[in-house]
Amino acid sequence: MLLAALWAAWPAEPPSAGAWAAVLTLGIACTGLAYLLYFRLIDRVGPARAIAVTFLVPMFGIAFGALFLGEAIGWRMIAGSAVVLLGTALATGLLRRR
Repeated sequence: MLLAALWAAWPAEPPSAGAWAAVLTLGIACTGLAYLLYFRLIDRVGPARAIAVTFLVPMFGIAFGALFLGEAIGWRMIAGSAVVLLGTALATGLLRRR
């Protein structure tokens, strides 16, 4: 479906071999390895607990932004992270309601 857009938006100078290698490396090594690990996690802990991993992605974004980009962490981010952690603990059964 994107083939038509590819021809319409192709750059005047074609991407370098290094750029193609970077795209292939990201696609195969990063995404492919992540899928293999995720499906292994589904097999070991079940789909309901494995999907909980995706709830933590925003917190890793906040942490990596602060660590690598020097972004400030505000109290709202911390409060939101606490809500996400509490919800994840409830969803995975780490905390049980009485």
